[in-house]
Amino acid sequence: MTVKVTCLHNPCHFQKGRLANLSAHGLSLILGHELPTGTAAKVEWGSANFVGEIIYCQPYLQEFLLGLRVDDPVYDATKSSQNETGAT
Repeated sequence: MTVKVTCLHNPCHFQKGRLANLSAHGLSLILGHELPTGTAAKVEWGSANFVGEIIYCQPYLQEFLLGLRVDDPVYDATKSSQNETGAT
């Protein structure tokens, strides 16, 4: 699933990536470029938005695997975006 990842300290810097996994408190992302740990980032996935901090970034084949610890639980964010679009 395609996501858009934006660095909050530099909103002009964003990149497309893929959602590898999600849990109640975070996302695992595959990106083409490295992002330093500690970076505040926003991830847009469809109509859902997640804000958090990059907690790891490691090489993954020819790309990078990143972990984003989110501020709000993932379930709440996806549920809110479904309510806004009328999905159940």
